[in-house]
Amino acid sequence: MRYFAYILLASFLASCGPTITADFDSPEPAARNAAIVKAAEHKDQAAVPDLVRMLDSDDPATRLLAIDALERITGETLGFEPSAPEMERRHAVDRWQARVQDQHSAPSQKGAS
Repeated sequence: MRYFAYILLASFLASCGPTITADFDSPEPAARNAAIVKAAEHKDQAAVPDLVRMLDSDDPATRLLAIDALERITGETLGFEPSAPEMERRHAVDRWQARVQDQHSAPSQKGAS
């Protein structure tokens, strides 16, 4: 299972030099990847929009971690393949973005009924 990759990465990150602070907005790839691993470990639904942003990363490892985290949290990949050509990834990212938008707007629509 891919979850093993999270454990390995978390162990690796923990053993690397200075302490890494998990942060989706960090300029440091290790900090972004740590945030992804943390979100997956906690099955953090609130992190889904940030994980979707990480699908657009130019770093293949970040894309792999992000889709694995999304699958762990939501049970879905929406057809995203981290190693697919950019155009194929773009279509899947668009599906993820639409899903996030739909979920974000759903509560306000219920309140308007």
